[in-house]
Amino acid sequence: MPGVPMLERGFDQAHGLRRLFAHHTVHLLPVAANPHNASSLVLLEGLCQGLAAQGLHTLVVDAVPGPQTRGVDVATAIARDLDLGQWIDDFDARTSVLAAGDSLSCFAETEGGAALLFEALREAAPTADVIIIHAGASVLSALFGGKRVRPLIFTGDDAQSLTHAYASMKILAQFGGLHQHAVVMDAGAQAIGVPPAALRLVRCVSDFLGGEAHLVAVTSTANDNEHVLAQSLHQLSMNLLHYALPFSLQDGEAAGWGGASAAVPGSATVSAIHAFN
Repeated sequence: MPGVPMLERGFDQAHGLRRLFAHHTVHLLPVAANPHNASSLVLLEGLCQGLAAQGLHTLVVDAVPGPQTRGVDVATAIARDLDLGQWIDDFDARTSVLAAGDSLSCFAETEGGAALLFEALREAAPTADVIIIHAGASVLSALFGGKRVRPLIFTGDDAQSLTHAYASMKILAQFGGLHQHAVVMDAGAQAIGVPPAALRLVRCVSDFLGGEAHLVAVTSTANDNEHVLAQSLHQLSMNLLHYALPFSLQDGEAAGWGGASAAVPGSATVSAIHAFN
């Protein structure tokens, strides 16, 4: 695959970086992209504001190609020993964004690629306390496979969004060994109590995947006023570090952050589609 040999050169270039930041720990939080959930960016922004209120600096790595931009080719930049910081934009005083497009898949397919990626991000944003990786489930399952982390899953209460959220959890479970998920449901209407759609999703994950989907927040961006939405997401942000993976460059030296194969939906996904329609 193009870019993989270049990544190998990046390991030598990162040696000084490992020494410099060896004792600094950053919390890595995988967030599964859901193209059917239009409120994902609003929810991400609210979570970052909640983390900022705790005095934490967050770097959001958006690995979902947008209609106007593909993002920087992170693998090529690292291989050429370029500072990723030049492509990081400050959203506010405590939130930064790196648009990475679909370039993280290269790290997912390269042995040791995840550690190299996280080291480079740590160098590019040395003040970051939290790094959110917003990407497809296949990429996340490879980058975080086998680690003690609880991916964040955004979903609406409509059939398409629910089915995609379930498919993401299936990929994370079957190809990354990640069976614990934190679900944020953005309902189309304000709900009293737990929305029935959330109960169906939790049941499907348990019945078909043998995993656990924890409903950690219910919002309604279409109806909640700014204060109510901010309050809900701030409360969730207080617990986010419990879901994240602490990572230092010493971890990257020793741990086997390997790659994983892409997932293909199977019969369990078909069964879930019927459950959500």
